[in-house]
Amino acid sequence: MTRPSVGLDWRDSAHWGGGKRLPCVHCRRGAFCRDGQGRPCHKTCAEAVLARRTEQPAHDLTEGAA
Repeated sequence: MTRPSVGLDWRDSAHWGGGKRLPCVHCRRGAFCRDGQGRPCHKTCAEAVLARRTEQPAHDLTEGAA
């Protein structure tokens, strides 16, 4: 069984930050790209975060609730 690809398609022009480099929300280094919410983000950083999320089990939202 092969792992599904977590590659993101950022070909849409909405991911371009207009040539202004701002700190990536994940690594804090300058990024020209923007994520789906318009925050500065490297594509590789977003893919790494997505890969880590898919490897970890979901958290029980009721845990710790009073």
